[in-house]
Amino acid sequence: MDQPPRATFDAICESYALKQSGPARRISERVWHLPTGSGDLAVKLYTVEQHTRAHKEAAVLAHLATHGDARFRVQALQRTAAGEPAWTGFDGQAMLTRWETGQFRTYDTFTPSEWRALGASLAALHLSLDRLTLPTLDTIRARLTAIDADDIRRSLLDPLDRMPPEGDAALLRTYVDACLRMLDSHYPGSIDTFPADDPQHPIHNDYNQFNYLFDGALPPVILDWEAAIGAPREFEVVRCLNHLPLEAPELAAAFVRAYLQVRPLQPERIAWAVDAACLQHALKRWVVQGWLNDPPRFASHLHGAMNMVSTMLGARGRLIDFFSRCLDAGRP
Repeated sequence: MDQPPRATFDAICESYALKQSGPARRISERVWHLPTGSGDLAVKLYTVEQHTRAHKEAAVLAHLATHGDARFRVQALQRTAAGEPAWTGFDGQAMLTRWETGQFRTYDTFTPSEWRALGASLAALHLSLDRLTLPTLDTIRARLTAIDADDIRRSLLDPLDRMPPEGDAALLRTYVDACLRMLDSHYPGSIDTFPADDPQHPIHNDYNQFNYLFDGALPPVILDWEAAIGAPREFEVVRCLNHLPLEAPELAAAFVRAYLQVRPLQPERIAWAVDAACLQHALKRWVVQGWLNDPPRFASHLHGAMNMVSTMLGARGRLIDFFSRCLDAGRP
């Protein structure tokens, strides 16, 4: 997204009855730090095509604000002067939240107490979101049933014939092969054993280290809700831990135990959740496409994706056993 004109921030401040007290500073492609006389705010901009995402994220934050649960923290939504959760302007929308300070950290630096706080936080968020119904919400079931496995295979294999000379061709071939094997291993189970009776209430769907803001208090602030979809809770628990149960099972168990102290999970859904969560790694075509377009820039993404897939490949039974044992231990 190009830099918005000054008139955009002027219109936003007018709509929110705010007085800007300094220049807006760009934080990421679509997020800006806006100082005002009423405090610093985060401005998230959306294009016209992202209208649904903007209103979905604002609706989720508005809902979570009604539950004073200390087990989770999210950004505080700022409403317009007219009480609207999001602003609609010249060429898109904007959502304003209170500016939160803190730092992002990689998952391998989290302490056991931080993993426990994250597990309890996710369970508390799920409890709150069990009571939220959004008028238009994408669901994991719709995404799974829309998958064309043959198309996925073609999209993974085609790049092997047009690799840039400066790229690591051997690494890409290894990654593509691992993704194809993940697809074969996990696609059937994700479709055939889907828990059809689940209401698929919203989940965060991107609950990971890139969206945990640590500020010295626990739990950390959970950011970025625009990827929220409807899904069984077991899917998110498995997916957000990724390969941690294989790499550091004691930390992953601390997370799951803390979750179970707040909210139960269904043991009969664990095998499906492992299949559905592992399948997501085979579907990351953006990693391959990004690497083809700009190998130096996406080299770290490809290496990270390769590490994740290689760790989880062939580990279906171990992952199911890990989560099943956690749930058994958590039963009264």
